[in-house]
Amino acid sequence: MKKTNFLLSVMVLGGIVSTAAPVSFADEVGTGNEAIAQSTVSTYENQIAGTETQESALETQNSSTISTTEATAVESSEITEATGSAVEETAPESEEQSTEATEATKATETVENQLDDGEVLVHTTQTDLSQFEVSIASRFARSSSNTQQQFIDSVAPSARTLASQNDLYASVMIAQAIVESGWGKSQLASAPNYNLFGIKGSYNGQSVTFPTAEFVNGQWITVNAAFRKYPSYKQSLEDNVHILKTTSFQSGVYYYSGAWKSNTKSYKDATAWLTGRYATAPNYATTLNSVIETYNLTQYDSQPQVPTSPMYRLYNPNTGEHLYSLNEGEKNSLPKIGWKYEGVAWLAPNSGTKVYRMYNPNSGDHHYTAAQSEINFLKKLGWRYEGLSFYSGGSKAILRLFNPNEQTGTHHYTMSTKERDYLVKLGWRYEGIGFYGN
Repeated sequence: MKKTNFLLSVMVLGGIVSTAAPVSFADEVGTGNEAIAQSTVSTYENQIAGTETQESALETQNSSTISTTEATAVESSEITEATGSAVEETAPESEEQSTEATEATKATETVENQLDDGEVLVHTTQTDLSQFEVSIASRFARSSSNTQQQFIDSVAPSARTLASQNDLYASVMIAQAIVESGWGKSQLASAPNYNLFGIKGSYNGQSVTFPTAEFVNGQWITVNAAFRKYPSYKQSLEDNVHILKTTSFQSGVYYYSGAWKSNTKSYKDATAWLTGRYATAPNYATTLNSVIETYNLTQYDSQPQVPTSPMYRLYNPNTGEHLYSLNEGEKNSLPKIGWKYEGVAWLAPNSGTKVYRMYNPNSGDHHYTAAQSEINFLKKLGWRYEGLSFYSGGSKAILRLFNPNEQTGTHHYTMSTKERDYLVKLGWRYEGIGFYGN
């Protein structure tokens, strides 16, 4: 169970993938009866983390301009909520601004995310929610739609893909990015930091430091805090996904599961669930909903239709190899020489991440990879490069397993978790998601 305390703080911020195949071919292939491929890059899960949001009541002398920034700090398994007042803040460089933050008497919430891998992430909200009220959002849509749409366009492709792969709403992810970063204009969210959600800590050793005012032992003190510095918005969005999917305060129970697509009827159910959890601001859901509706973000909740082709699965009982091929000619000819046709393994898109095929003339084994470095390495070992094999993409994960006891047919791909679990019992090693299909 989580407990609620009061904490005051202010932020001064404005693949290897392989499979076996018996037939070698050197030409790059396209659609139809030719092998169109799917990327088998092994994506070992990044240590990504997600976000928390906050809201504070503001008191300023200028009613037409409200600008605040909130920071969060947490103790394990706590959600701290409070409201208060704040002075107007902008960029964090000046000593004067740091003093303002220190003197501000603003109470903010802090929401801890205890990830199931043991990591704890803290984030800050960089803008105040009042600027996203319906009337103001509508005005923004009319007066500066180009600027707003440019930001949406910069995050939508990654959000759409990540949401599709992780049972989330892209519309909600994009709305959160807008609200949390103030359209990407906060200093922390701007280049070269790209931290949309104010995640503290470092990312691949990269961080940026900003002064933070925290209320400790009855008084405000200013401390320098490190925040994650990302190479692009994509990695910041990945952190947000990681929080939404892995925050857990009880084994097997996920704190944000009520915001997952499979547990909701619409994005409004998701934003309602986030309110009081991701952020305690009572108008958090209505704020996100307003942004979603104003900018028609629901269009990103479905993947654009991409033509697909069936990926055929065949099995060689003599070598134990499985072959995955889009080539109908291979599907029809191999059973004549002893292979068993096992049906369609998945639907591969006709475009996406390119996956290339390598052939080992000594063992007869085939290997699939999207990494040029791996292609070059295998060539030095005597493997033959056979060109483009297929594409990876779609919403369904293709699981990869490895058999350490065999020399051929060492990798196996399946969409079935039951088949995965069965093979693991036989000594196969589960290596995670190999690629994606439909």
